Order: sequence, then structure tokens, then C-alpha cells
Amino acid sequence: MIFKEKIFTGKNGTRYTLRSPQPEDAEQMIDYLKRTAMETEYGISYPEEMDFSIQEEMDFITKYAEDPGSLIISVFEGETLVGNASLTCVLDKQKTRHRASFGVALLKSVWGQGLGYEIVSGLTAFSREAGYEQIELEVVSSNTPAINLYKKLGFSVYGERPRSFRLKDGSYSDELLMVLALK
Repeated sequence: MIFKEKIFTGKNGTRYTLRSPQPEDAEQMIDYLKRTAMETEYGISYPEEMDFSIQEEMDFITKYAEDPGSLIISVFEGETLVGNASLTCVLDKQKTRHRASFGVALLKSVWGQGLGYEIVSGLTAFSREAGYEQIELEVVSSNTPAINLYKKLGFSVYGERPRSFRLKDGSYSDELLMVLALK
């Protein structure tokens, strides 16, 4: 699905454009994904694991745009990609089609501007329109700002996955499992 473009003014007065990415954004998307992976341990991948081609990223963007049950919202500051979130069905089977899951990441330079709230609100509205009954997510248990945001938007913790991430230094991070009932 395509997200209708929206202009948002951050807490510092900066104007951001929220929109679905286009295939021509693929190279910038890959660079952004690598950068967010370098900036924080909260993501699922390390930068060197982002080894997909520009064509593969273009295909991914196109697939989401054509799927009525999936959505990508990207955030641009001018022409620079600074944030992104994607939502899709947990598993396209009759028993699980009522569930959606999403992931979101912002460059550290735009943390605290209200963009997380804006993106997750957009995903939630889309989920309702698409007929999902609940949205699920996993979040690193030490990511307090994200957890607080999700709780503010109505998500609740329903479990914890211990030692979910094994970091390069040998330490572990736990994940909280959160859900938002839409019906």
C-alpha cells in the first residue's frame, strides 16, 4: 500500500516529509539501514549483514507498495532519508491474517522530534483500515524511549524473550513482546 504523503514539523521546528519510498530511493534506503545499524544495538542486524543489492531493495519497495496489507512509511528531512518503518501480516495464513507486525528505526540525529509517534500512529491507522485486529512488535528491553512510546500508544507487554540478541562482545539483550488490540 502507498502512504499518502504528509508533512510533519518536529519539536525543533524542522519539517519532515513522511511518504512511502519509491524504487529510486533504494540506494539511499540501503545506506540508511546500514547507518541505523551502526548507530545503535537495538536493531536486528549489523551493518555488514545488509548485503542486498539495489535491485533487491527496489523489488522489496515495490512488493510492499503493491500489497494491500503491507506499508512502508519513510521519513525524509529534505531529500535525506532519516527514518523508516514497515508493517506487514505476521504470516499470510487463514489463522494468522488478523495479526500485523512492524519494525521502526530512526537516525539518532532525529530522535526526540516526535517522529516515532507520528510513524507508529500512521501504521496503527493503516492497520485498522486494512482490517488487522492486532499489531505485534518486539523491542529490546533496554530501549526505554521506544517502550514508553509504544505504551503511550496503547501497546502492552505480554512477554519477554530472554537472551534474544547475542551481541558481538558476547553479551545478550532481552526483548519485550508487545501487542496492541485493534478490535
